[in-house]
Amino acid sequence: METVKKIFGFIRDCVEKYIPSIALAALFVIFCYQVFMRYVMRMPQAWASEVEQSCFLWLVLLGACYAQRMKAHVTFTLLYDKLGVKGKAITAMLGDIIIAFTAFCNILPSLSYVMGLAARQQVTTILKWPKTVVYFPYVVMITILMVYALMEIYEYIMVICGNEYYINKMKEEDKSEAEQVIEESLAQENIDLTNIDFGSEYGGKGDK
Repeated sequence: METVKKIFGFIRDCVEKYIPSIALAALFVIFCYQVFMRYVMRMPQAWASEVEQSCFLWLVLLGACYAQRMKAHVTFTLLYDKLGVKGKAITAMLGDIIIAFTAFCNILPSLSYVMGLAARQQVTTILKWPKTVVYFPYVVMITILMVYALMEIYEYIMVICGNEYYINKMKEEDKSEAEQVIEESLAQENIDLTNIDFGSEYGGKGDK
């Protein structure tokens, strides 16, 4: 069972972290190459733009899955922060229900469209890459987002039901980055102020 979890975790990291990281690196290198060739060598490379577009799609669509996993998407919490734990769980669950429903309604049409590209042998203009490969990350994204939304809905239901584990987990996740940094720094540093000599500047023993 532990081996299965490790394999699943590795596959998930490949899809959500490693592939987007490679796409970002390739996008940056090819972008710099294109700038050099266009403005220094005066020889713009048409294929570079096509690769950049493909890398950008893979980066954004698969990277969005990792952002959802880490709950790192931009959120506006002005009203959310004023609610209690169960109120937060209810509002967050409503948002996840919308995400899960929207993703569910999009999976089959999107998959049908992408597979249709393969059936029609649609390829990119210059490099002749199959468009199915270029656009397939969209299907992966909505599938993963739906799964994550369903998992979060379950957690919020447990919070509403009063499960202490999920309540504490939600409180921990709701902490701001500043609060987390402060807690980590306090945990790492054990400063004893009682033995510090502040010197004569503060009227201590040093000025006698």
